[in-house]
Amino acid sequence: MDLLLKAVYKSDNLNLYDFCATQWMVNEESFHQCKALADKLVEEKLVKYNDGQKTELRITNQGRYWFIHGGYLIYLKQGERKNGHHDEKNRHNHELKEELKEARLRLTNYRIVTYWWSFAFAIISFLLTLLSLYLILSKK
Repeated sequence: MDLLLKAVYKSDNLNLYDFCATQWMVNEESFHQCKALADKLVEEKLVKYNDGQKTELRITNQGRYWFIHGGYLIYLKQGERKNGHHDEKNRHNHELKEELKEARLRLTNYRIVTYWWSFAFAIISFLLTLLSLYLILSKK
């Protein structure tokens, strides 16, 4: 994969099958393996396919970064440490989402309680208004 990343970095567009034919023995199995390596690099967003048939590769900015900083092997070493940090960040985000969900439920509960209190006060006010009208009209 490191050879493939270097070749893509050195050329503007790299034809995957031409590269495989020049690097390894030409047989169907070697082309399948080369395609699997290219798919892995695309999955890791180090390169991308430049055509619809998925035969030409072009390096991405992330691929350039990792090539300059040592290639695919350094990417693997740094990627493991980065993934550990990423998992910690996801765990922190999950905890934060749980706290936000709890706060949202608490505020919803306050809203419901407030609604019922205001409904009760409205009924009491209506009854007091009826009582006042009755007292006013009964004096006459």
